[in-house]
Order: sequence, then structure tokens, then C-alpha cells
Amino acid sequence: MLNIIHETKDIIIVNKPAGQLSQGAKGFDLDLVSEVMTYNASQGKPAYAAIINRLDRPVSGLVLIAKNKSAAAKYSTLMQKEGGFNKQYEALICGKLSELKGTFVDYLKKDGRTNTSAIVPADAAANDKEAKLSKLEYEVISYDEVKDITHVRIHLITGRHHQIRVQFASRRHPLVGDYKYATAYCGMDNAVKAVALKRNQIALCAVSLTIDNKTFSVTPDFVIN
Repeated sequence: MLNIIHETKDIIIVNKPAGQLSQGAKGFDLDLVSEVMTYNASQGKPAYAAIINRLDRPVSGLVLIAKNKSAAAKYSTLMQKEGGFNKQYEALICGKLSELKGTFVDYLKKDGRTNTSAIVPADAAANDKEAKLSKLEYEVISYDEVKDITHVRIHLITGRHHQIRVQFASRRHPLVGDYKYATAYCGMDNAVKAVALKRNQIALCAVSLTIDNKTFSVTPDFVIN
């Protein structure tokens, strides 16, 4: 059932649960786009839905969906601009960060064959059109010394494929539950046991979205036990 946070004639903002595909589900799985299209049709509206800020399947939180083509064009254009949306996330990461606040700046390149992204060195990125500038800011909310887990708030400045996951993992602080980018050194198994995660979930939630001078917020659906 859709968890609708805000709706107008042009857009709908929903709180996507972890484990649900944003679009393209097969078989009996119901993806978010299909769910919104069904909802629109039930309201006597055109069954149109275009995701503006797609979240990965294991990520929960706020998703903006356009209900018509003009809104899709408007918000997609805005999304491509650096700082066009104010997107805030919260995450639980393995280990303790050396700084309470910081900025990550990298070049990321997506591999469509493996559905992964990787950091490209700056000198190589200068000659690689597929390497995209990727920026985020973070601030530590708390650190659990016993569990060795840090709770962070993240301002996503650009919106690259798996950006938050890759940038933290590359600095040896993978997100709790993110086995795709974790490596042996991080103690992932112990971290996962310490956090109440659902099936197909990593500890990352899109908690805040500001558009049209309005801010919408949700609470993360994960906690440290």
C-alpha cells in the first residue's frame, strides 16, 4: 500500500519501503511505478508515473514521481542541476569516521553489465566521458563505540548511480547491510547483527526532500539494537 507523503495534480511524493523496486519488477513483485499508476487510475486520473529520483531496491525513503509529462520534464531538468533538489539521507556505516563533518568529491563510472559503480582517479577521469563528478556532504549524528557503527546525515549534491554506497565504501566505511560494496575488513556481519534490517535492505534512507520551497521528511526505518 502506498505511503503518500504529499500529492498535487502534478506530482506525488511517497515513502518507498526497502526491498521494493522503483520500477521494472517481474513476476508477482509490485514495483513503485506500477503501484502509483494503479493508484492514479483508481482516482480517475491518467495512469502515468515517471520517477524523478529513483532509489535502489534496498534503500528506503522519499521518492518524487511526476503524474504527467510536463511535470516529468520540469523536475527531471531540475534534478540534473547541481543543487537543484535538496536531498538529505541518513545512513548507518561501519566504523568511526575521522572527521565529524566532511565532503566527498570523486569521479564515478557506472558498469551497466554488473550494475555497479566505481571511483575513477581524477587524472583518468579527465579523458573518460563516462566518469561523472560526484559530490556529497556528511555530518556525524552519533557513534556507537560498542557496535562500531556511525550514524550519519548526508546531503547528496549530485545523484550518481550508487553514489553514497560507493563513496563511503571506498573510504573503508561501507553502509551496514551493503554486501555489494563491502570488503572483509569492515566487520559487516557483526554490524548487520547489530541493526534491525529487513530482508533486501541496507541502512540508507532518503529522509528529506525539498522542492518548490517545501521540505518533506520521514524517519529512517532502521535502528541500532
